[in-house]
Amino acid sequence: SFAAIRLLRHARSVNGQMRYVWLGVAATSIGFGIWATHFIAMLAYTPGIPSGYHLGLTFLSLAAAVALTGTGVAVSMIADWRAGPWIGGAIVAGGIAAMHYTGMAAFVIAGFILWDHTLIIASILLGAALGAIALPVGLHGDSEKWKSAGALLLTLAICSLHFTGMAAVSIIPDPIKAVPPTALPAALLAVLVCAVSFTIILLAL
Repeated sequence: SFAAIRLLRHARSVNGQMRYVWLGVAATSIGFGIWATHFIAMLAYTPGIPSGYHLGLTFLSLAAAVALTGTGVAVSMIADWRAGPWIGGAIVAGGIAAMHYTGMAAFVIAGFILWDHTLIIASILLGAALGAIALPVGLHGDSEKWKSAGALLLTLAICSLHFTGMAAVSIIPDPIKAVPPTALPAALLAVLVCAVSFTIILLAL
């Protein structure tokens, strides 16, 4: 999150086509960061029954995070529009929600997942509120305190949505239902997430 805020501020400080290049780097960094946070937390989630991840939906969740994040940061950069960072931050939070629930759709188990819709709505509202505040704070002023505060708020937006969303989940085991052999095992996902995390660090550098 801290790297994302710094990249976003850097994108705002340059002009011409290089601004779009840095916006792309910032969007990729934030999107990959959101995705990696979700799946690292999911690797710690052990329901006690066989599980795996649908490959297509797993990568669709990453694409959703990057695309919506890119839209949000682009909106936040619109010149002379004071509401831009607020609306852009809310769109980024929409990317967090889209990534989380697409990622959960990718989670396949030997059973069924039941959802508490009240907690789903609460998770989206929490993420949207914190995301809408994070970008204006992170882009305000030049001191490190604003960058750090924006990064902290972005982190809280990601984590509050994830953990509230996970509280909405109940799993009902079903011995008849099997995990498809094409499902991505957790160990392979761990390798992919490691690669993504290193990519984020390299992008930030």
